[in-house]
Amino acid sequence: MSARPFPKNQHQPWPFFRRELLPPPGQYYRNQGLKLKGGEIWRRDRCPMHKDKKLSLVVRLDTGGFRCTSCGIHGCDVLAFHRIRYGLGFAEAAKQLGAWGWDDD
Repeated sequence: MSARPFPKNQHQPWPFFRRELLPPPGQYYRNQGLKLKGGEIWRRDRCPMHKDKKLSLVVRLDTGGFRCTSCGIHGCDVLAFHRIRYGLGFAEAAKQLGAWGWDDD
């Protein structure tokens, strides 16, 4: 029988995604080099995922959601954009964005 690494009544902390720690969409996209143009919530720029000459990338500043009307990439927040742009998995992208925490209740 193996020994428990921690007392029976005490749980071990687990890492988890913390959406509230994601950077604000406007700030994130500016830091990614996008020069967003347009209205209040929806903004446009060239898509950094391909050689784009038109303002085909549309982003929402309230949610971070995005869609390129040229290449078709899309997602619901800055985490999805970060994953696609840099080819990362969920946890690695969340860590890079500072949105990976620990359950230490």
